[in-house]
Amino acid sequence: MKDYHLRGGTQSDKAWLYALYCKTMRSCIEATWGWDEEFQVAGFSNNLMPESWKIISNDFGDIGGFVLKEKDDHLWLEMIVIEPDYQKNGVGQRAMVFIQNLAAKKFLPLRLSVIKANPVKPFYVNLGFIQYSEDESFYKLEWRS
Repeated sequence: MKDYHLRGGTQSDKAWLYALYCKTMRSCIEATWGWDEEFQVAGFSNNLMPESWKIISNDFGDIGGFVLKEKDDHLWLEMIVIEPDYQKNGVGQRAMVFIQNLAAKKFLPLRLSVIKANPVKPFYVNLGFIQYSEDESFYKLEWRS
């Protein structure tokens, strides 16, 4: 990612990652299920451990991150979060193109889910994702190279 750097997450990123998760996801989660701080902290700690993140940085510091998991027949984008000040200026798109290129090199589809209360579905559709399923709370999207 030109002009951006990727590094592996570490335990020292835990507080920042959780704060970023809250900043970017709380309103969607609240609108869907309500916000239970203890539940969110436990879920984040158990499912999105700092070492599973790739942190996106620029010359000014850390600005986002993502968790990408390889499954038997696809890559699963568990989470991507970008600092609000860097949203809508290409950081997320560049990260997604980077992730799509990883999927293409592995000849695997890339899948993710979007909380219906989150207005980002058009962002993914513009990147070539198609909806393959949905449930009460989520759209399930897939991209194939």
